[in-house]
Amino acid sequence: MFQDETGFTLHPRLGFGWARRGERLRVPTTSQHHTRLNLSGWVAPLLGRHGMIRTELGNREGFLAVLRDLCRRLRQQRITLYVDGAGWHKGEPVREFLRAHPRLQLVYLPPYQPALNMQERIWRRIRYEATTNTWFASLDDIWDIVQRTAAAWTPRKLERLCNFS
Repeated sequence: MFQDETGFTLHPRLGFGWARRGERLRVPTTSQHHTRLNLSGWVAPLLGRHGMIRTELGNREGFLAVLRDLCRRLRQQRITLYVDGAGWHKGEPVREFLRAHPRLQLVYLPPYQPALNMQERIWRRIRYEATTNTWFASLDDIWDIVQRTAAAWTPRKLERLCNFS
């Protein structure tokens, strides 16, 4: 399994789109770059499962919250979770959590290798499908569309996104 954090702002992500000849595609914006929706997610490509939670910040407390969510959702399974080397993925609170949950093991990915983390692919696809060329009035609106987009995915699609098919 793989875990990663991401964030969405109210500033639209622009991509390709159609416009009339001689006109530019216009996406309304209030250019708010500072307000941010922080998400922490995980994907289990071989199980065809994934999950995400909204966190206050991309920090250790958010990481521990996703670990609790993961343990709750996969109660009877042994979990090997691949994470990047961010400082909030380490430290005494994380070690305490791992001691209390021996069926969970963390494996740290090599530095500067985001392509090895399958959750990065999930985030990229969600951004493309849910938020490209779209203006949102609030972070709650973004959270709603991100959840709906990911909930519509089949286990087979998750396998394909992670190149496990």
